[in-house]
Amino acid sequence: MIDWNGLFSVEKAQFETMTKKEKYVYFLLLQYRTPYLWGKETPAGSDCSGAVCLALAAATGRVIRTTAEGLYKKFFTKTRVDIDDLQAAFFITRYDRSHGDRTARRGEVVHVAGLIHEGVVMNVVEPKADIRLVSSLRHSYDLMGCDLVIRGLDLEALEKAADEGTDLFGLDGDFASFFKTEAVHGA
Repeated sequence: MIDWNGLFSVEKAQFETMTKKEKYVYFLLLQYRTPYLWGKETPAGSDCSGAVCLALAAATGRVIRTTAEGLYKKFFTKTRVDIDDLQAAFFITRYDRSHGDRTARRGEVVHVAGLIHEGVVMNVVEPKADIRLVSSLRHSYDLMGCDLVIRGLDLEALEKAADEGTDLFGLDGDFASFFKTEAVHGA
């Protein structure tokens, strides 16, 4: 039988020595096979932007909660990506199209997936999150009329928004149970 407390204490010690990028990837991987839950951003389940926002919070200690469009326009703005950057893949529609219960307009981001390795993402979609190759997603989303863009995180923009308490679009109340109160308020 596994001693879960012992296992998690070792895991916690290891997590504390990780770089921001390693923490980001770790929390993306923590989403593996969790259910897609619209509007959520917890390790027990999330939507696509929630998974990225959760991983950002764990990696940086800074909390934001925004849409895939918000992540693209405000936070993942680095087009010249360095290997150590926290990265995400964005899928942008080439024309107005149905997207759930609304219409996504041409040029709008309709999906985001966090990069866990070069050419590999944690893709959070219904029914469950899964590890996917970027090339496979590029093909699938191309057939749906979307272009792929990979960008790096602007850490200064994230820190500023978290410190100001902005960009908390629909922050799920369950989120706070996984983080210390000061981290939820942008400490």
